[in-house]
Amino acid sequence: MVIRKALIALASAGLVLGSTAANAAPAVADVRAGSPVAESEGLAGSWGWILALIIVAGVIGVIASDGDEDLPTSP
Repeated sequence: MVIRKALIALASAGLVLGSTAANAAPAVADVRAGSPVAESEGLAGSWGWILALIIVAGVIGVIASDGDEDLPTSP
């Protein structure tokens, strides 16, 4: 029981002191600078057309496969 309480106290102290140390650390602006990624892969315009063609092909495929053969008939 004493070991359990000591581990809980150690874990809570680590959480409190860890967040305090992280807040107290000086922030370096140059280390995590953002970079522009808008045209980095060159895929900006082509994916819209490809996606539209896939959707249109899917709709046409569903409409073409929808036949009246699978409707139940009365005996």
